[in-house]
Amino acid sequence: MAPRARFRGDYKGIGQILTSEKMQNQMESRAERLESACRTSAPRNTGSYASSFRVETGIRPGAKPRAESKVINDDFAATLVEWGTRRTPRFRVMGRAAGVE
Repeated sequence: MAPRARFRGDYKGIGQILTSEKMQNQMESRAERLESACRTSAPRNTGSYASSFRVETGIRPGAKPRAESKVINDDFAATLVEWGTRRTPRFRVMGRAAGVE
């Protein structure tokens, strides 16, 4: 019978991998695909909402830092388009695009 393999994690090294430039680039590329899907499916009444998407990439601060990328829409009507109101339908542009990934 062959001896069992053992793994001893180097948690500092794993943390360095999860905050590395390559990991940030990978997160950014995924966020850019998500941003593209959001722009494609966004309603175009004025075009303001669709043109307000952006991607921010960096390292999440805290006790366990990690590479992160965020797709952000800072249009004043973004929450209304995403969640809807009594008079406007709920488009869920970002929610549906995130479900595709």
